[in-house]
Amino acid sequence: MNYILAVDQGTHASRALVLDTSGQVISQSLHSVSLANPRPGWFEQDAGQIAASVQAAIQEALHGLTANQRAAVRACGISSQRSTVLAWQGNGTPLSTAINWQDTRGEPQLETLRSRASAIHKLSGLPLSAHYGASKLHWLHQLLGNAPDIKLGPLVSFLLDRMTEDSRCAVDHSNAQRMQLFDIHSLNWSRQLSDWFDVPIENLPVCLPVRHDYGTLTDYGIPVTAVCGDQNAAWFESGEPDAGTARVNLGSGAFILARQTSDSRVPNLLSSIADSDQHSCQHLVEGTVNGAGNALQWLIAQTSVQDIQSRLAVWLEQIAKPPLFLNTVGGLGSPWWKQGLAPKFVQDNDQTSDAERAVAVAESTLFLVKYNLEQMQKQQAILRLTVSGGLSRIEPLCQKLANLSGLPVERAEDPEASARGIAWLAAGRPENWCQAGKTQLFEPLSDTGLTTRYSQFIEKLREYIETSGNK
Repeated sequence: MNYILAVDQGTHASRALVLDTSGQVISQSLHSVSLANPRPGWFEQDAGQIAASVQAAIQEALHGLTANQRAAVRACGISSQRSTVLAWQGNGTPLSTAINWQDTRGEPQLETLRSRASAIHKLSGLPLSAHYGASKLHWLHQLLGNAPDIKLGPLVSFLLDRMTEDSRCAVDHSNAQRMQLFDIHSLNWSRQLSDWFDVPIENLPVCLPVRHDYGTLTDYGIPVTAVCGDQNAAWFESGEPDAGTARVNLGSGAFILARQTSDSRVPNLLSSIADSDQHSCQHLVEGTVNGAGNALQWLIAQTSVQDIQSRLAVWLEQIAKPPLFLNTVGGLGSPWWKQGLAPKFVQDNDQTSDAERAVAVAESTLFLVKYNLEQMQKQQAILRLTVSGGLSRIEPLCQKLANLSGLPVERAEDPEASARGIAWLAAGRPENWCQAGKTQLFEPLSDTGLTTRYSQFIEKLREYIETSGNK
């Protein structure tokens, strides 16, 4: 029996799992990482802490194996948070904090590029947004100038430099694309985008396919055979999804993914890369909701109620008439792509309880997911949803997603979707990959109150955008 090591570096934790070639988890480890918010719109992480947490997770996961199992670990896959960037030296020393994907400090540069927004979207597959890497990398370039031996790029490239002993500074196609400097047609850095964003192309990592030889892990000799963005990897949790499936990941943000065919590109949604090798490239259509788990964190900061998420399941079942929450936490994502709109409650007064506000925030995430699904359904049939991420552990939230979408929602017991997906890719896409343990199915039920609130939410959100101006 052969085994695969899967590394998943996320916003709040680094995970390492060892799986066999059928997808059964043999050993696993998790190490938390911190996230700082030093000023409005800025989100930073300690790159050294992230690297150390990854190394510790790997060591513990491998330590849980027998000697024979350890000797049979044949491949490693690495997934990472997308659009998080930093600067570092060739010896692996960080020159900056890791600027997290939620960070929007690059917004001022984007104001100078609005006239090129359509061309940038056509080249990169991404709308003009400070959440992607380009404006952050420009900020770092302006801060550090032309320091010798400087490297600029996504977090995963820094990790590869630190973790592998015989690799060159590299990035996979899926993470490279989230830099907004990547040409989705040529599958390489775009000189035009590099010039527009004023990011020196010579300081960027070399672009490689998702499935490729990335070198071997230092001290372990395990070949790294696949690298991918975390949400892209989660698409393959149980192998290749069936036609008509869309995946909804409910984490700090929420992401909605479906297979993209040549005629299913959706205006104002993203085109992202799920998988690639030397001969082919598979694309996804993607919707982005910036406020999910972090919208609940925003509410905690407003109310000082610390146990909102643990109590949310009961509140979702008990509260039938919550207010509406116009969820612009982190900026309004697809298909609007608006910044500068403050989050606010509607139909809220002094008698509204913290519990009602918490339900309103949770429902607002589902409303934004639903609207993105509707945009996708204009181009393709979506017959079922699979759901993952931390918030998917809240069963009433999954049931409300089924009720609102009118689609069956399937949730696996194992929440490690990204780790399982990158393991499948690293193993060479085996056909006998098993499901992630038992699954729970939520069939859609009639919920007229929820659907009415959804219609009201979309109406109020449109009014809010119109009255706030085209920011």
